[in-house]
Amino acid sequence: MSPALKPQLVLASVSEMCQLRNWFHSADEQHSWGGDNFDYPCNELRFLQQLCRPGTQSYALISSAQADNSTELLGFGQLCDRFGCHHLARLVIRPDCRGHGLAKVLIFELIIQALGQQQRNISLYVHRHNTIAVSCYQQLGFVISPPPEAENSRLYFMTLTVAAALAGAERYLQLA
Repeated sequence: MSPALKPQLVLASVSEMCQLRNWFHSADEQHSWGGDNFDYPCNELRFLQQLCRPGTQSYALISSAQADNSTELLGFGQLCDRFGCHHLARLVIRPDCRGHGLAKVLIFELIIQALGQQQRNISLYVHRHNTIAVSCYQQLGFVISPPPEAENSRLYFMTLTVAAALAGAERYLQLA
């Protein structure tokens, strides 16, 4: 991806959601992203059935349109109402695009989308072994919090206050 092309967040299409299936090469990778009950391997239809949960909106982070009007899928995330918060779920950056700050772009774009609906705290779960993601979320202001449901020893529940989310989104937009 060219750095001159600013990624944008759009509602995910079926085609974009289907591309995600190829980003995971093991049950561990897919479960770490999609949850323990996400079948691996599975066909395209089953993948979409598991991905499209009621009350959850799916978003794609795409590259800006090229000269030929094509775009590339760079990342994916979901937004839902959970635990009285805007809950981020199934966040992922395309494997060959990682390490370039796109996770922060994806997260802030999702936060802006959420706060545009209602100003509430933001929450997410992350696997404890995913130290890169945990560090990324902490850099964005998320803190490890007591889980709102039965604790899963493999996961951290992380929250971002609405005040911190608003301040972080404002900084992000100033830099954009």
